[in-house]
Amino acid sequence: MKSSCLRSLADAALLVLTCSLLVHAGPQHDVSNAIKSNGRAVKSDTEFASVWWQAPLHVKWLPEVAIATFLVLYLANIWYGRKRNSDVAVAFAETFCTEGSLLDRNFSQVGPRVNGAMDLILRESMNKFNIYATGRRFCKSFQATLDLQHRQDLLYMACYLVSPRQDRIDIDIPMNENNMQPLVLVIATPRLAKELSKTLPDVQSFAHPISVETKRLPQFPSDKLSVWAESSSMFYELMTDKVMDLLFGRAAFDEASKYFRYLHFSSENPEGFSKHSLKLSFDLPQKEQMQDLTKVLTAVLHLIDVSHFLSFSPTIVRQYIANVLLHASRCQCRLCRLRTNDCFCIFYLSCHHMVLPPRSLLFTHQA
Repeated sequence: MKSSCLRSLADAALLVLTCSLLVHAGPQHDVSNAIKSNGRAVKSDTEFASVWWQAPLHVKWLPEVAIATFLVLYLANIWYGRKRNSDVAVAFAETFCTEGSLLDRNFSQVGPRVNGAMDLILRESMNKFNIYATGRRFCKSFQATLDLQHRQDLLYMACYLVSPRQDRIDIDIPMNENNMQPLVLVIATPRLAKELSKTLPDVQSFAHPISVETKRLPQFPSDKLSVWAESSSMFYELMTDKVMDLLFGRAAFDEASKYFRYLHFSSENPEGFSKHSLKLSFDLPQKEQMQDLTKVLTAVLHLIDVSHFLSFSPTIVRQYIANVLLHASRCQCRLCRLRTNDCFCIFYLSCHHMVLPPRSLLFTHQA
């Protein structure tokens, strides 16, 4: 947090310095030519000084006043933006993390203990906050990262006028490896699903797009969501009646579509300290409407339990093992190819830079 404050102040100082240089960059005779005295241009420095002192205050100090005003607005925006982001984080914590709330009922501890006190929110920067919880079956922990707008930065706020950005919450739940079946699944908006399929290695290696059958899930909003999974059976096993009622049913998703971004279930997660994880991302509502996320977070907690009670057929398990072995063999071939190329490059460089004995010595040795 201190580093972000110092960075904002440094940006403000840099802007003021740049404006000052731009204002005073021109030579004095250019400024004197711009000031008229009795209908003629002022040429000498002495005459320029006398005319400058006789000019009105709003003419003499206009650049300095403009720079000082901008600096005051910039510093005031730092304080105001920091306070607004803190209010959003506090509103989320009061709704879902306080005693008797949703997270408090599902986890034995919410927030890390610092000096014996219970802190619900950890401020990472002026626009990023973390909430931790632990002590629930089938998972190791719960981490929610509130990634808010850079309201403390006036330049970012100007950029948001051109490219709007919403406040966001990213949830990461490391799962117990013994309590989760092999699974790779992504449910997201079509544009974001295509992007995730290119950036997530496990989705690239194991998942493929699935068309949801209307007969099996008539209430699933296929026109608004895309599904990538290793097997369609895995997806249908996860879509229980409660999950459909809370999040992915058409009526429930009409309310949650304003906030939902993606869901990523994986037993092959290459990032983080747990290979098995459940990740979700949502846009945050206004601080007065935080209750709108109650059904969404309830569905997230229910998915933790559903992942433990999944029972796949032996055919799906054999298919998963075959896919894992195929992926491992491809990685091994790619590694061998890289090693072969490296060895060839080393051999080529060693031969190219080899120092041979003089030609006379070679003939002498042959003789």
